[in-house]
Amino acid sequence: MNTFWVYENIRKQISFYTKLDVLLLLSSVRLWKRHHPNYNTVLYADSLTIEVLENLNAIKLWDEVHNLPENTFIDKSIFWASSKLQVLRNVKGPSIIMDHDFLVYTNLSQYFKDNVVVTVEENGKNYYPTAYDPFIRAVKDVLPRPKLRAINCSFLYFPTNSFCNYYAEQSLSLMEKFTKLKVPNSRYLIVSEQLLLKHLLDKHNIRYNSLMKAEWNCVTKTYDEYPIGIFNLQEYQTKFKHYWMEKPKIRDSKEGFDLTEEVTILKNILSGCEIDFSVIDDFK
Repeated sequence: MNTFWVYENIRKQISFYTKLDVLLLLSSVRLWKRHHPNYNTVLYADSLTIEVLENLNAIKLWDEVHNLPENTFIDKSIFWASSKLQVLRNVKGPSIIMDHDFLVYTNLSQYFKDNVVVTVEENGKNYYPTAYDPFIRAVKDVLPRPKLRAINCSFLYFPTNSFCNYYAEQSLSLMEKFTKLKVPNSRYLIVSEQLLLKHLLDKHNIRYNSLMKAEWNCVTKTYDEYPIGIFNLQEYQTKFKHYWMEKPKIRDSKEGFDLTEEVTILKNILSGCEIDFSVIDDFK
């Protein structure tokens, strides 16, 4: 099975890279390979990112590395995650894709069977744009009267490529339409990627499970108990961690987080990989 990471420097500047983000990316593939040694690991990245990883002596952490295809029809300042969908549009067979800040601490293979597996469902009531939003009305041919629920896409497993390719194609189509409409912010990325996935799973009666037996409340920014899922709120962080909203707090060492401590933990994960940490230490 292929496991994909997609990392694009949308600013095309070295200042885009931070030591936390780079160490998370490397730790993500390192831990995945440790617990899933028979899975093929694949990175899609822009040419500057590939050059940086080569300078770190880190490119070898993946079994395959490919340049991202170009897409000039989507505003990446809004739809910065669009490259993930470009990759998913062309995958073959069963596939996993995860964000660079998603770390897995155990073998999850037993859960990758006939059902799609996602990270967690999201409750977007009073947060996502509704069917009355003029931009949503303009794309009703793709997303008619969406419910305000979505799928967090930080980790996705697709047992076959047919639905995966179809979802990615529809998502990219939405992003292109929203780009032409000049939508104002990245909430329409959430609509195009996360809300659309939930809509299509339900519409086509695709069975799925979530890693977390919880739902994310987008307004309160908390996890609420939910009856469907694999790991409950008390155990999931021993199985995996999505750094997500913790990253700004870690970078600024606030609210109990400490950047130096986190960097040390991530470097320990990468111990023995012969990574040139001196280059990473120069990043902010």
